[in-house]
Amino acid sequence: MMLNIDLNGRVILVLGGSRGIGAGITEMLCRAGATVTFTHRGQPQHQQRIDELPAAINGLPGSAMPVQADACDSAETQHVVQDIIGRHGRIDGLVCNVGQTLRRPVEEVTDESWRRFVDVNLSTSFYAIRAVLQHMAAAHYGRIVLIGSSAFYDGGGGAIDYAAAKSGLHGMMLYLVRNYARKGILTNIVHPCVIDTDLLREGYDSPRKIESLIGQIPVGRLGKPEDIAGVVAFLVSSYGDFICGQSILVDGGRTFF
Repeated sequence: MMLNIDLNGRVILVLGGSRGIGAGITEMLCRAGATVTFTHRGQPQHQQRIDELPAAINGLPGSAMPVQADACDSAETQHVVQDIIGRHGRIDGLVCNVGQTLRRPVEEVTDESWRRFVDVNLSTSFYAIRAVLQHMAAAHYGRIVLIGSSAFYDGGGGAIDYAAAKSGLHGMMLYLVRNYARKGILTNIVHPCVIDTDLLREGYDSPRKIESLIGQIPVGRLGKPEDIAGVVAFLVSSYGDFICGQSILVDGGRTFF
């Protein structure tokens, strides 16, 4: 018998799920049959991709519903979760994928930008986790996947606030495992690196830079959003029922190479 990841009937929220890695996760979960709500900020420059994603998912076993919300606004995140509960009666999984970086040395990091990037890369996950925990605890079931960064291992990402915030997700995961795993809520982190997205192309903005980067990757190519999405789908499925408190690096071998 062929083995398949089956998320039929599972209700999952993908925070930051409209493009790049997030879009890959949203589509993969729908391929596995999940009912997905994904958030986006409604930025005009990304509107085409936001509109295209539900159309691309149409016909797959699962479904996806876009919701415009600022993940840095805890009240908006709470409203998104309450709406999901109102429509479906539960929430089985949460994927926290919001992230942003701006390459600059420490000397150029202002107090304001420090707070902003820590908020984007760390606080957004806290707001979403706080909003879903009571519902998952009541059901004695929940799967939380935090999307970190290889910056946790090597301080990369181009900015101290990014590395610090993504590293902070590890402590958040450990706390959740310690206090909520016995309540049926399993938390893990997936750490992407060298995934071919808009974020990566901002830092490697020429063919020469991309070729140089690929030369640092033992598997010989850039990662794809689906490389991350497959791990996420596995973790929120029944195959992940004995996996908890793990940091999973998905980088083609680059970080330790």
